[in-house]
Amino acid sequence: MKVIWCVGFERLEELDITYNQFDKSILSSLGALTLLRTLKIGWNDMEGSFPVQELNNLKNLEILDISRNGFNGSLSLEGLCKFKSLVELSLRGNRFSGPVPECIGNLTNLQVLDLSFNQLSGNFQSVVSKLTFLKYLLLSGNEFEGLFSFSALANHSKLEGNLLSSGSRRLELETENPTWFPTFQLKYVDLSNCNLNVRTRAIPSFLLYQYDIHFIDLSHNMLFGTFPSWILQNNSKLQVMNLMNNSFTGTFHLPNYKHDLLKFDISSNNITGVLPKEFGLVLSNLVYINMSRNNFYGNVPSSISEIQELYTLDLSHNKFSGELPGSLFANCTFDCTLILSNNNLQGNIFPQNMNLRSLTTLDMKNNNFSAMISVDFLDRSSLSFLDISNNKVSGPFPRQLCNMSSLEFLDLSENRLYGPMPSCFNASLLRFLFLQKNSLTGSIPHVLLRSPKLVALDVRVNSFSRNIPSWISQLSELRVLLLGGNELHGNIPNQLCESRNVSIMDLSSNLLSGFIPSCFNNISFGNNMGVNYFYSMNEPLEIFCAPRDGTIYRYLPCVPGYSSEYVEVEIAMKYRYNSYRGDIINLMAGIDLSCNELSGRIPQEIGDLHGIRSLNLSNNHLTGSIPVSFSNLRNLESLDLGNNSLNSEIPSELVMLTFLETFNVSYNNFSGRVLDKGQFGTFDENSYKGNPGLCGPLIHRSCSTDETPPPSLSIDVEEEDEGGIDMVWFYWSFCASYVTILWCW
Repeated sequence: MKVIWCVGFERLEELDITYNQFDKSILSSLGALTLLRTLKIGWNDMEGSFPVQELNNLKNLEILDISRNGFNGSLSLEGLCKFKSLVELSLRGNRFSGPVPECIGNLTNLQVLDLSFNQLSGNFQSVVSKLTFLKYLLLSGNEFEGLFSFSALANHSKLEGNLLSSGSRRLELETENPTWFPTFQLKYVDLSNCNLNVRTRAIPSFLLYQYDIHFIDLSHNMLFGTFPSWILQNNSKLQVMNLMNNSFTGTFHLPNYKHDLLKFDISSNNITGVLPKEFGLVLSNLVYINMSRNNFYGNVPSSISEIQELYTLDLSHNKFSGELPGSLFANCTFDCTLILSNNNLQGNIFPQNMNLRSLTTLDMKNNNFSAMISVDFLDRSSLSFLDISNNKVSGPFPRQLCNMSSLEFLDLSENRLYGPMPSCFNASLLRFLFLQKNSLTGSIPHVLLRSPKLVALDVRVNSFSRNIPSWISQLSELRVLLLGGNELHGNIPNQLCESRNVSIMDLSSNLLSGFIPSCFNNISFGNNMGVNYFYSMNEPLEIFCAPRDGTIYRYLPCVPGYSSEYVEVEIAMKYRYNSYRGDIINLMAGIDLSCNELSGRIPQEIGDLHGIRSLNLSNNHLTGSIPVSFSNLRNLESLDLGNNSLNSEIPSELVMLTFLETFNVSYNNFSGRVLDKGQFGTFDENSYKGNPGLCGPLIHRSCSTDETPPPSLSIDVEEEDEGGIDMVWFYWSFCASYVTILWCW
């Protein structure tokens, strides 16, 4: 962007060109601004090394903000240390690397030092200890290492904010030192994920003497001891308290006065006891509550309904029981989130007075709910995420869901639903539908054509019958198709090959017959791994509490947006069902056609599916040989062809499958030597049993033609005429049939 300076520009004392598109060439024109005291050039398109020499004439500079650009390289720039008058220095959000220059310790007028979110390393204690006028020290998101002792801040009486969250495993933060006493009163404390007091795992004792904290984050530190309710009691101005992912025990106590706390996160600890019934009266200003993954029990207090602006409540993974209070979330007015999963709650999923019209996320899975109300107050609901899976809801498919047109995620799996899906269902925005492990009947619901954005469809283990509908190919964004464990019959329709984006397909344990379509190679099955189909459904709001001049800016309480992390797909692979969650689903590709009545040869075109990781064609009536083209499946981890009528030799080219962990060709008619190179050297006789014609050291059967058969195969059989029975083959066939029955059921 070109800029034209006006007459008198050289007399400027303050220049703020934040949030523009200037590149760093503009810096060459700033040298004439010798009176400049404030220079803010953050959030521009400046990249490469920072040309500090362009600013050498700015001797009066007091505030320098170059944050959120693309500057990189070392910070060992003597030029920065020449600005002796600097009061505020912000290099936040660039890519500076290397140690913090020692000479910055000579900028003794500094009140704000923000080096956060760069790639700085080394130890910074000696630098910081000299800056005794500091009010705000922001060093989060770097790669610092070594020991930092809080005693280095003993003389920093003006310090109000210390944000040092790291994530670097090489940094150790020690606060306990009997020789120092805090002379400061902190307002902002962010010491998350920084190996805090790694030797004792004790909460910093200096916090006992802090009474003016507005924001505190000690999360992800594995701190032990009784939950510090005194932090809340001692700090009446506290707005944000985050102690998640530690190991605090004991019970939670409310302060003895009405508190103005806004955000409260104590999730993933070991806190126990009953939530005080006055919870919502004392903490009535809360907008965000996360107490998940603890050991709370008893009822959910009805006083929560007194919290007027609450929009996120997460009490999941506890031991709450009883019925929900009818007024819960009665005051919800804007994009509210309610997560009560993994408890022992019962009764009605939707209490009569719950305000669902502004509720966007409702997660009630893994409880004992048994009922859903039948009134029509779900009309015009804004729900986009609804999960009531693994409860005891019994009855037909809930017709009240027909009115929820905003749904993007719906999980009704593992309940006691029966009957067909109603024709009124109309969710045009739906992307994830999980109905598995119910007793739903009829054909695969044609109403799903009204949900053209479907990415995942799981209706496994129901009683759906008739043919696989050809219209499934019209769901152009479909990535996961799981129809296994039903009563579907007929051929696999060729139209299914038009579902080009599918990468996970389960048609197992049905009554399908006919051939495997050779056009399956038209489906991606992992060949489009660059496409992320499981992108976030709702972008999570961030909490960005970086203090500047004593104020909080860009402050938004954090809401856990339901993203790919909450999408879980169960896939049969390596002899068992595995659950895949989050981004790993984007890397999975598999086909399961096992336990059907399929016949004919395996199409050689299957070998074109280079991205596939699991292929299960077992327990069918397939004939012919293993296609040599399977050697192209270089990502294959699991191959199961057992319990078919395949024959010939196992292609030696399969040794190219270097990722193969599971291999099964048992109970077929294969002959010749088993493979023993590469991954195939790790398989034993269990992979080959039921094939009398196979031989080799791995299965302890010699390939020498002049040796007698092993005793286990020596069976006394009378000579029969041409119409007689080959008893050896009879026994093998009987065993194979028996194993097939066990495997499929």
